[in-house]
Amino acid sequence: MNFNNLLQQAQQMQRKVNKAKKSFDEQTFDIKSQGNIITGVMKGNLEIIDLHIDKDKFNRDNQDDIEALLMITINQMITKINKEKEDTLNKITNGVDVSAFL
Repeated sequence: MNFNNLLQQAQQMQRKVNKAKKSFDEQTFDIKSQGNIITGVMKGNLEIIDLHIDKDKFNRDNQDDIEALLMITINQMITKINKEKEDTLNKITNGVDVSAFL
């Protein structure tokens, strides 16, 4: 295999990765906390596009609990989405780490 073929394959893989990344960034994921107190939608690029707190379960007395639940829920979603993104890109690259090229 010569250098030009290798370069073409790398460029082709880069295009596939970019396409998959762009598609993944637009994908939506449901946000649901324990007990569905907090619900919403987050995109693959980690943008929150919808967020609701069940008003029946929120009051000033439990504000700290709700805020903690919100942080936990969002952090869990970020972890889940990042893992799915990594899995998606690994399928395209056959596990080759191309993060330096992204």
